[in-house]
Amino acid sequence: MKSKILKISIIVLFISFFILLNWNSFQAPFERDEGEYAYSAWLLRTGGTPYQDSFLQKPPLIIYTYLAGQMISPFAVWPPRMLASIFIFITAILIYLIAKKEWGEIAGIFSAFLFLPMIGFPVLTPFTANTEKFMILPMIGILALFVYFKNSLKSWPYILAGILSSIAIFYKPICLPVIIFIIIFYLFKLYKSYKNPKISLLIKPFLLLGSSMILTSIIILLPFLKVWSFFIEEVFIYNSSYINTFNNPYLFNFLDKFIHYWWILLLLLFGLIFEKPKNILYYFTLLIFSLLAVLSSTISHYYLIIIPFLTLLCGALFNSLLESLSLNDKQKKITTIVILPIILFIILFPFKIQFSLSPQKLSEWVYGTANPFGESMEVARHLAEVTNKDDSVFIAGSEPQIYYYAQRKSPNRFIITFPLNLPTQYREQYQTELVNNLENTKPNAIIISKRSDSGLYREGSPEIFIKYLNEIILKNYHTIGGYVWYDNDNGHWQDILDEDQTQRASLLLLIKNK
Repeated sequence: MKSKILKISIIVLFISFFILLNWNSFQAPFERDEGEYAYSAWLLRTGGTPYQDSFLQKPPLIIYTYLAGQMISPFAVWPPRMLASIFIFITAILIYLIAKKEWGEIAGIFSAFLFLPMIGFPVLTPFTANTEKFMILPMIGILALFVYFKNSLKSWPYILAGILSSIAIFYKPICLPVIIFIIIFYLFKLYKSYKNPKISLLIKPFLLLGSSMILTSIIILLPFLKVWSFFIEEVFIYNSSYINTFNNPYLFNFLDKFIHYWWILLLLLFGLIFEKPKNILYYFTLLIFSLLAVLSSTISHYYLIIIPFLTLLCGALFNSLLESLSLNDKQKKITTIVILPIILFIILFPFKIQFSLSPQKLSEWVYGTANPFGESMEVARHLAEVTNKDDSVFIAGSEPQIYYYAQRKSPNRFIITFPLNLPTQYREQYQTELVNNLENTKPNAIIISKRSDSGLYREGSPEIFIKYLNEIILKNYHTIGGYVWYDNDNGHWQDILDEDQTQRASLLLLIKNK
């Protein structure tokens, strides 16, 4: 009876802890990546075609996910956030199951509880419905499959692993090195499990994995076959050039932050002194592969990929420490009940303010006012008021969430302007393409994002686009209002702007002269 009450209490605590960490993120304003996905899903829903009509560097599964969210509530921000939270919650359960299978119940509970605040580490901008949060579940699903069904001769684990592999990759390809390692490792373990190992024995599982991956990939890509050239260009060709702009190992900048805020976890390394946990080298290698996948990235949420493996290692090391103390089961439980909350408190205390913030303030706390996310909905409302549904609108900057909020379409695919300015070989080509499009379509309204993080212009970039933009604004458009910031905490929409207010504005709304 006591054991049952304890289990129910742990489940209730876990769910409550999860809600506490996420409650104010569901209604927070979209950031620009979410804006891309929401707008692309809306395009698909209204007869448009992502990749051709919206420049998108991600594979299509994120579009389907946001489309599912829009089926729940067409104009709300919370459905994709809720879906992302469900994915994370299920991932936490898988973390528990993997750690429990490998090192026991306490390791499972420790890893699962630790996973929640670590995947919500504010430094990694984790409160959005971004691709990484969806990618992690199928990636860890593959790991769980092979932990529970290693050396299995049944077909379905390999078929399911192939399906999950494709799903993870088509959310975010950065997981590819990790998935390849997991598959190779367990095929090798399967090979070694035979009394008379032969390579031919691996043909069936390999074919099952490969065929299910290929079939799943075809199903995912099928709706975009007619825009295949745009898909290849944006997701593969441009991305390859874009990745090459990451010249420095920014990983070390993030490692410094991990150590600063998570120093308490370093103490778990003492577990290696007393007793090396089972399969610890395997999970450490998974962590290394996940780190290598994001080695040069400056984008914080990419680093979410490492969190599952880090928490599994922590669970293993904590269990090793308990084993070294020669405690009985009751004493181990009591020790865990004391130590785990202390660790969670130390991890969360520096960010205690997040729990009392409104969704709007949470967004500003994470991104600052250097990104015009909080005001985008207000500006979009004014944009919708002065334009018709069929009017074309161009946003000079990378704030595609405004297109979605206003339910207005861009006349071209450049719903973000970063590709025009990032130092790739394509920026001059893209600037010329955009200028030609604007010259032909002459959008009814233009929104200018003046924030430096919005990517309107970059020092050293070709000036084909920015010169043309300034020229048409002076000749053909006039400002009717903007969102003006008077300090870091106070801003609002204003219809008539003087010169000082124009300088203070984060977003300006211009309409075409009659």
